This record gives sequence, structure tokens and C-alpha cells, in this order.
Amino acid sequence: MGIFAAVVLALAAGITEILPVSGTGHLFLLAKLMGVSAAGTEFQSFRAMLYFGAAFGGVLFYHTQLWDMLRENLVLLGLARPATHRRGVPFGQRLGLLLMMAALPMLPALLLNGIRARLEQDAGALAFIALLFCISGAVLYFAARGARGKRGIHEMTLSDAVVTGLAQILSLFPGLSRTGFTVSVLLSRGMDGSAAAEFAGLLGVPVLLGAGLVQLAAAKAGEGSFADTPYLILGFALSSLAAFFTLRVFTEHMSRRRPTGFAYWSWGAGILTLILFLISA
Repeated sequence: MGIFAAVVLALAAGITEILPVSGTGHLFLLAKLMGVSAAGTEFQSFRAMLYFGAAFGGVLFYHTQLWDMLRENLVLLGLARPATHRRGVPFGQRLGLLLMMAALPMLPALLLNGIRARLEQDAGALAFIALLFCISGAVLYFAARGARGKRGIHEMTLSDAVVTGLAQILSLFPGLSRTGFTVSVLLSRGMDGSAAAEFAGLLGVPVLLGAGLVQLAAAKAGEGSFADTPYLILGFALSSLAAFFTLRVFTEHMSRRRPTGFAYWSWGAGILTLILFLISA
């Protein structure tokens, strides 16, 4: 893997892991286009750093909310004193519980990483991923067109979080978007666009950290050597920056517009993947 491919993949990971367009699908597609093998220890270790970087970008962007969650849960455990007396459950504690309930279903899904790895090595992988890109786009399109919700993130319920977490499991397959399913579910359940984008971004932090750990474990268990250290550092840094700025743009976009444009993007990626499959067949 050359420096150009590393830069492109790192920037693409930081962008597409945040937007509702399937980060794993785009990584696989770009790797194919640039002749980079998606199998093997070198790529797995590099991909792990891309996930860690995108998660770190989320930490930087949402540091205020994450700090509030940490502080208020330390108060709950008796390890810190509350700054002011408040009645009821502080929102930081509620938000932490909602994120935990939404992230829990992804734990067993991440452990099935081997299924995705075998799929990516299959001869017909491109055709299948093309189909999944189109399905992901269709789900987002119809959810966005039917969205009429006005509930903010403070009005999010436990059932919203559980359904969102269950829907995310499908994003194990490249072409199906984790963010896309999160946003689609929340829009269809009456959340407004800004709230859906914020929760999807916050949820990405633990999920991407988990995905990075799974990829790192797979790389250690495989044969061959890790990607060179400069490549790992480069991948982490670029994906962090890309994720941070993409979160800013995506959050602003969702506060003003519906995400139908990202559905068209997914369909375009599906068409491009299908063309690549037909050429290589």
C-alpha cells in the first residue's frame, strides 16, 4: 500500500464513517479501485487505526457532552460532587444510558467480524455490496421523505435507543450504513434531523472504538506484519481530522435539510460498485 492509497483511505474513512453512506463499503470499494488488498494483517492493522482515528475525531467534536456524561456518572457513583443541586435525573446520565443501550447490540455483531472478512474475499462480493449500497440508500431515502418529527435529543426514549441499536447490527455488512440506519430509525420515530445526527455521532464513538479493537485483534491473530508505523500514525491523524470536520458539516446539514442527498450518494456508490464488478467479471 503506497502513501497515496493510505491518504485516500484515511480521509475516506473519516468522512464515510460519519456520513450515512457506509464507511466499510467505501473502504472496500476504494481499496479495489486502487488495487489494495482488503485482506491480510497489513490492511487490518491500518483499518483499525482508521476506526480509532474516526472515534477520536468524535471525542474531540463531542468533548463537552462526553465530559458531562462522565462527570454526572461520577456523581452518581459518589466519586464526585455535583456542581449544583438539580432535581430529577441529569441529562448526562440519561444520555449515557441511552448510548449504552444502543451500543450493546453491536458487541456480538462486532465479534462476527470474520463473516465480513470472508464476504470481502468472495468472488461475488462486489455485486453483493452494490446491492447493499442501494438498499441502504433506499432505507435512508424513504425515512427522510417521511420525516416529520420535532423531538429533540433531550426527548429521546429508551425504546428509541434499543431499536436504533438493533438496526445497527445490519451495518456489519459493507454497503449498509451504521449512521444511515441510526438516522433512519430516529427520523421514523419522530426525532428531528439535528437530534438524529447528534445521537448517531455520539454513538459512533464507542462503536468505532469497538470496531477498531476487533480489527486489531484480527490483525494480531493473522499472519504477516502490521502496516509500517508511519502509515498507522498517518491513518489515525487523517481519519481523526476528517471525522471532526465531517461531524461539523453533517450536524449543520441535518439541522437545516433532509438527508436525501446521501441516499443518492449511496445509489451512486452502488452503481459504481456494480460497474466495477461487471468489468472485473
